[in-house]
Amino acid sequence: MPQQEIPLLGGTTSTVVRVGATVRRNAGPWTPSVHALLRHLEHVGFTGSPQALGIDERGREVLSYLDGECGEYPLAPHWVTDQALVTVATMLRMFHDAQYGFRPAPGAVWRSFGPPPPDTEVICHHDAAPHNVIWRPDGTLALIDFDLASPGSRIYDVAYAAWTWVPLFSDRDSYTLGWKQPNRPRRLRLFADAYGLTPRDRQRLVRTVRKRIVDHVEGIRRMAAAGEPAFVRIVHKGHLRRPMRDLRLIDQEWQLLEHALR
Repeated sequence: MPQQEIPLLGGTTSTVVRVGATVRRNAGPWTPSVHALLRHLEHVGFTGSPQALGIDERGREVLSYLDGECGEYPLAPHWVTDQALVTVATMLRMFHDAQYGFRPAPGAVWRSFGPPPPDTEVICHHDAAPHNVIWRPDGTLALIDFDLASPGSRIYDVAYAAWTWVPLFSDRDSYTLGWKQPNRPRRLRLFADAYGLTPRDRQRLVRTVRKRIVDHVEGIRRMAAAGEPAFVRIVHKGHLRRPMRDLRLIDQEWQLLEHALR
């Protein structure tokens, strides 16, 4: 008798269901590359990601189910604390460091918004926001949804995570999503400290966050224009208006944010 399929929340760009102790998701040309990365992470003992278990009879990828609480907006109070912010930055650093020795296969395909940057160092998750993080019963955090993973630079991944966890959102959006009124400069420094950013990366973090937001908007528009249904929905629902507000906020608070990182 087939096991029951339980739809899981989230899945902005794919359909996700739980089957027993596994998760089934839409596969794509990028799936073999993602699974190679996940198998490397498992091999080196990194526990902050699901295990890749292959492809099922319906052509869906099979991953281990990670028990815990996924970030859901508005975020609960324990998701918006300084401790949570530090834990996320530390987990992201561990994810990047665990990739030492990983070499993608020649011609590896990734689902990316564009060509890899010249300063590629790691495989970026590219979407390490609360909705793709699992808060596990033991208090540790784990990343899920590696569909957008692709080669990039550490600071590019840090920039996206800082944008969505500090968060560098307008006061209105911060309040609506659960953060109330965060001290953005102080929390940005806290994130940079916890990750262990180099002095050079601290100097370019704010402008990298801005570039990451612009790339986010342009990438979604490009995928929508190519007819990808999930991204067409994102554009039609007006979800790009918020990042445009974030760009204005960063321009207004640029000096405060940069000063905090010195």
